Amino acid sequence: MNNQLFEQAKNDDILSKELISFLLETMEYNRLSFINDAVEILKVLKIRIERGDKITDAVSHRIYNLPDFKNFVREHFSSYIYSQVFTALKDEKSYFSLEPCEGGYELVLSDKDQKVYKWISSLNEKFSLVYMAATKVVYIKNVRTKTYTPFLSANGKYCRYDESVGKLLEI
Repeated sequence: MNNQLFEQAKNDDILSKELISFLLETMEYNRLSFINDAVEILKVLKIRIERGDKITDAVSHRIYNLPDFKNFVREHFSSYIYSQVFTALKDEKSYFSLEPCEGGYELVLSDKDQKVYKWISSLNEKFSLVYMAATKVVYIKNVRTKTYTPFLSANGKYCRYDESVGKLLEI
């Protein structure tokens, strides 16, 4: 996070165009780290408005009170961000998927219908072999209880599924 923008949110009585642009840009990335930055800044602004600070929007020149600020957040940000800054919206859930990034995986907002696991084969009526779409790590799915257990080789190692050869490979 840009510490200068966070300090600005904590101390300045004017929401600069730069800060507003940063907040709105977080919606374009949909990555959890950017979303958390926006949530933290918006929470600081909410607390300041609740205690009576007069915060002016440099773009609209509006001085925010709590209802106006709630509307600003509701109109310009996702329901997930709104629920993190204010009270949770009932009946709405946000879903995340994994995307590879340097050094690991990052959580990214996604469609609730996006498949997390892909089917490899059925072992019997109760168990199927599946792999996590993002990591290719293989799991055994209990079809009846819908639970997943990592598949371990005879050597006690996790396995990945290589679609090109159709084999499970030890990690």
